Amino acid sequence: MVMGNKERILETAKRLFGELGYAETTYKRIAQDAGIADGLIAHHYGSKENLFQLVEITILTDLLRKIDESRYYASDGLNSVLNFAKCILKASTTPESGFLTLLRCSPFLANTAGADNSEILAVCSRVVEKMLECIKAGIEDGSIRADLEPNLAASVIFSTVFGSTRARLLASENILGLNFSDDFYPEILSILARYLEPLQSTKA
Repeated sequence: MVMGNKERILETAKRLFGELGYAETTYKRIAQDAGIADGLIAHHYGSKENLFQLVEITILTDLLRKIDESRYYASDGLNSVLNFAKCILKASTTPESGFLTLLRCSPFLANTAGADNSEILAVCSRVVEKMLECIKAGIEDGSIRADLEPNLAASVIFSTVFGSTRARLLASENILGLNFSDDFYPEILSILARYLEPLQSTKA
């Protein structure tokens, strides 16, 4: 399928925001990589900020779709949470997902006080709501510890998952001086499973 200019701009921007960050991703660089005139970017998207917001919404919406698909195959609430986490971890290793843009550019949102970020925040809220649904379902079906407070558990899970993807990104850029093997993400999932699973009885 041949992409039109509008789609080509979006895909190019999604890649460049992740590779270069927000500040270094200019109209000129997007146009150069997309093979178009830079005036077409303003024509289709109005501003760099508008383009960035649409890129983030596109990435998050695609991630939500994959999360919904993964939940369909889960046997209980615990597996829904773990499949949810797997989707995020897998996206972080899939260049075309645009996940690198979420990691590298999301801090930019906090510095745009005058901008309307409501659409992005609404999609982020949907991600959190879906995680809470999974946790509550697990507590109800007994696959997740009944003593867990769902909001606190969601905070722990997201911090662990996104923290691990950021650590792996920093390692790939030789910032941390650590090496991450293929067992790293499976170990993260194992840690989450131990955190969520009901405590085993010590009675004989």
